[in-house]
Amino acid sequence: MTRVAYFAPLLFTGGTQRHLQQVLRHLDPRRFAAHVYTLRSGGELTDELRAAGVAVTSLELGERLTRPRVLAGVIRAARLLRAARVDVVHGYQWRPALIGALAGRLGGARLLVAGKRSLTGADRPARLAWRVIARAVDTIVANADALRVEAEADGIRARWAIIPSGVDVEHLRSSPAPAAAKAALGLDARRPVVGTVGRLEERKGHGDFLLAVRDMVGLANGLRPQALIVGDGPLRGRLERQTADLGLGEIVHFTGAVADVRTALAAMDVFVLPSRAEGMSNALLEAMAAGRPVVATAVGGTREAVETDRTGVLVPPGDPAALAGAAVALLADPRRAAALAGAAGRAVEERFSARQMVARLERLYTERLEAAA
Repeated sequence: MTRVAYFAPLLFTGGTQRHLQQVLRHLDPRRFAAHVYTLRSGGELTDELRAAGVAVTSLELGERLTRPRVLAGVIRAARLLRAARVDVVHGYQWRPALIGALAGRLGGARLLVAGKRSLTGADRPARLAWRVIARAVDTIVANADALRVEAEADGIRARWAIIPSGVDVEHLRSSPAPAAAKAALGLDARRPVVGTVGRLEERKGHGDFLLAVRDMVGLANGLRPQALIVGDGPLRGRLERQTADLGLGEIVHFTGAVADVRTALAAMDVFVLPSRAEGMSNALLEAMAAGRPVVATAVGGTREAVETDRTGVLVPPGDPAALAGAAVALLADPRRAAALAGAAGRAVEERFSARQMVARLERLYTERLEAAA
């Protein structure tokens, strides 16, 4: 039995956390035993993981990695890893990956892996941390090759494994009918819905989405589209104020975080991903798997997931007018929208299923453990 310790961010509903849920759901229990360590306690997914039989331990390091607390947390984690005879430490995102790599070294883990799931951009602390992590771990797993390209341009040298994100295709296809989904969310079932899913933070481009919704109202030629924003985060208040300032209060609906996106996706006639920066978006893959026609910005791993005019429509980032024009064009042409959605669903099943993703991760663990031996 191979014992794997996953070091993860706070367990709220987000892309990395949903990815970890998929890994834990599909990891072969006959060969792997998993334990999740978080830097802070809390998050709505903690109870879900524990209910599913996954052990979760918080190191209680607080929001900032202050030196005394970090040192104590690393030492405690190393003792726990050594006592559990952990074989593999896999940390997600730079803070957990850094703590996991240090604790894994001290705790005697045979294989150290770091998961990079977003572009670093101008985040200097993250860039410096990834340089340290790259020297400490055996392999960095990225969910899109765009992340490797950016990191190597920043001087980060590592062994890379590109394992795209995966989603549970069968689960996402078992969705309610569109009219029922709209009614469940308090939307008008007679009007089309353009929606997005994602944490409400700067890089996700929700401000651009709202500007695009304003433009859609003028372009839609009587279609009277509604807009749905699924997710929560630090920009919630600002985005609600922007909605009011744009006069979109009757059109835009905020759901907050949801544990199951199937109803929200089923309500969308067009899914929009307006990100300014992106690794490989779980929300995008979920929308494609659910059979939604997608409009997305051509950033990061999105360009690897969407083939424009075959499985979706790509537009430049930071261009609300382009988002609006592409979305309205799909609303006005249901036949084209259906063709794109069908091709997108097939592409996700072939390339981005959760089972394929976890099988590749299991092979990586096995091969690198054998190499280390």
